[in-house]
Amino acid sequence: MKLIKTTKFQIELSDEQRKQLSSKEKIEVALNDKKIFSFEIYEQDNLIGFAMLRKYSDMGYFLWNYAIDIRYQNKGYGTKALLFLIDYFETKYNALEITTTYTYGNEIAKHIYEKIGFVETDIVDEDGIHEVNMIYRRGVNNDNK
Repeated sequence: MKLIKTTKFQIELSDEQRKQLSSKEKIEVALNDKKIFSFEIYEQDNLIGFAMLRKYSDMGYFLWNYAIDIRYQNKGYGTKALLFLIDYFETKYNALEITTTYTYGNEIAKHIYEKIGFVETDIVDEDGIHEVNMIYRRGVNNDNK
């Protein structure tokens, strides 16, 4: 598996899955922001996913957008790629924690994040926002690493 920095969003998603990510416009703007880490995720020579993170503290990163191409879903790549991404940020950027959110009710995202060791911190249920916030801390609740 490998990560390649990118300024493009090229994976294919279903309409429902696209709703789980930031808007296309926000992603396009962020892809050109020098403070954002954007990666294409490859398994051998196959583009299987996309990840976008931003730094929020000396050793903390927010996993802003993460998705696996529809053609590679339900094959274990989501978990494998996320573990690879976390290891990359721990090794290259000395990340101690990674936070993320998922839309309340997205049981697939919840399952993957919890399996890796993310834990729920709180739920935001406000007008138009229904998200679950999660955190992954290096060496805590992540026996799968």
